[in-house]
Amino acid sequence: MREYSETFNIVLNNIPHVNLRNEFARYYNVLNEKSFIDQFGGEIKPIKTPYMIWYGMPNDLITLILQKVILGLESYLPGAVFFELGKVGRLKENIEKVRNPFCLKGRGTVENYYHLLPCLVREEISLKNTDISLFNKTKIFYKEIRNPIFHGCQIEDQNVLGLKKIFEYLAQIYGWIDSWHKYD
Repeated sequence: MREYSETFNIVLNNIPHVNLRNEFARYYNVLNEKSFIDQFGGEIKPIKTPYMIWYGMPNDLITLILQKVILGLESYLPGAVFFELGKVGRLKENIEKVRNPFCLKGRGTVENYYHLLPCLVREEISLKNTDISLFNKTKIFYKEIRNPIFHGCQIEDQNVLGLKKIFEYLAQIYGWIDSWHKYD
């Protein structure tokens, strides 16, 4: 879906659905590689990632990677709902809700994205209805990690293992999406 901003004279288009998922998988895999993790020890030097060589501070890179994969997930989930609604012939009537999950009027991002949005497809697939423990963990994640990371905070140290723990949690979220949407 192409969109044009006259104000900034720029065209925007959707990122291919599979690219969002592949980027997460690629970073998740690299977090398990000793050669990648070793780059965060000792003296500060350029860090090689699957997508670039980073010349900035290591904690800035960790923060950037986390922001990127969170944005990817928050794009992937509505994309999965979009595809599933299309398959059952209910996309047209719900397109504005998919484009803007906040018009669902839930109490926050977690309620809108992880409960009400999937309920547009089928109520039983929402995270709240399938795994209340993971849904509650998602509320904590948004409060303690996601919101601060997008509102002026960054990861303070070079804690790649902490980032890996977050990726393990995000992999659970992708696993939940996989239970009702096959991305391939």
